[in-house]
Amino acid sequence: MWIPKLLPGLLATPAWAHAYDDTDILIAKRDNGVATGGSCGTQANNAVCAAGLCCSAAGVCGTGGAFCTAPACQISAGPACDGNQTPKGADTSKVPRPLIGSIPYGIDISHCTVNGKVAITFDDGPYLYTGALLDILKNNNVTATFFVVGNNGAKGMINDPTTGYPAILRRMVADGHQIGSHTWSHQDLSAVTAAQRKDQIVKNEVAIADVLGVFPTYLRPPYTRWNQDALDDLKTYGYHVLNYDIDTRDWQGDYTVAENIFQTILSQHSPASSSWISLEHDIYNTTVHVFAQYIIDQARKLGYQLVTVGECLADPPSNWYRNATTGQPAHPVAGGLANNSCFADNRNRQFAVGHCSRQQRERQWKDNDKDEYSSDNGRGCDSDILANSDKIG
Repeated sequence: MWIPKLLPGLLATPAWAHAYDDTDILIAKRDNGVATGGSCGTQANNAVCAAGLCCSAAGVCGTGGAFCTAPACQISAGPACDGNQTPKGADTSKVPRPLIGSIPYGIDISHCTVNGKVAITFDDGPYLYTGALLDILKNNNVTATFFVVGNNGAKGMINDPTTGYPAILRRMVADGHQIGSHTWSHQDLSAVTAAQRKDQIVKNEVAIADVLGVFPTYLRPPYTRWNQDALDDLKTYGYHVLNYDIDTRDWQGDYTVAENIFQTILSQHSPASSSWISLEHDIYNTTVHVFAQYIIDQARKLGYQLVTVGECLADPPSNWYRNATTGQPAHPVAGGLANNSCFADNRNRQFAVGHCSRQQRERQWKDNDKDEYSSDNGRGCDSDILANSDKIG
């Protein structure tokens, strides 16, 4: 039975609208845009721009990054908004959604159930600094949870190989991190239509599945905003709704405050009787290059173990994702390989799927240490030394 822990101490503060570090650089790279002169959106009685145009936050029709970048572009009035784009990949909207495991659906989850744990969570990426963050986490032997957005902040789609983000997602999995959804373009799920909410959910899982062969069962709504309709829809689509009980407010840019929030909450409670889900953002340079190390050091100093959200909820890793075809529990696979492939999770020493020999397993660990992945069905292994007893899966 799910028994939520009552939150002691300082309450988390909702993180409403976030600005993205260096978004102006990315927007400039894709063209700052041209206004067509038409008015649109909430500023113009919900007028809709012509096909191929975007509606800026200021209510002006146009093209280019300054008009089309999510989440500011008004998706109801701008047909070409980034939030209205569709990623490549197989449609997942009709995939069965059995409710996996014992973690509840249809409510928000803001507390761990395993004492002594801190689950660091990073929202809004992958982004310019996520690769550096993965290096920091690896150097400290720490795992975290990444709630990823599919197409926000002018960064491009997360399954577009030219962005480098598919490799980042694969590395997250290989390093033992957990990936959750943060929707397609960071729209407020309580303020969109049912059809738009479905788009936000499904498009992101299409993009994730295109890279990993699976999509998550955990989702954090943007701005941590939802209503009952959103909760109902997220349950229908098989998502645990993740909240948090520490908001370090890194999104405000005052890291003295952020450090004080984190240190104060943890120091006022014993790891023997408390645990935490902490909210951060990998879209901020200082969060990645300074604050992440502070969190790691302070949590360990105060006796906490740093884990994924799934681990702090005692949810087995097999429940964190579902197969993009069957909807059943599944582990990610490297690069969307077929289901008879062999793929390793470095940290947990688990194989996602399929037919891995003992020799292949040994080789896989060596390859993963070099950030490489072995091929499927034992190719690359010495077939003359593979006994049938070595076959698994």
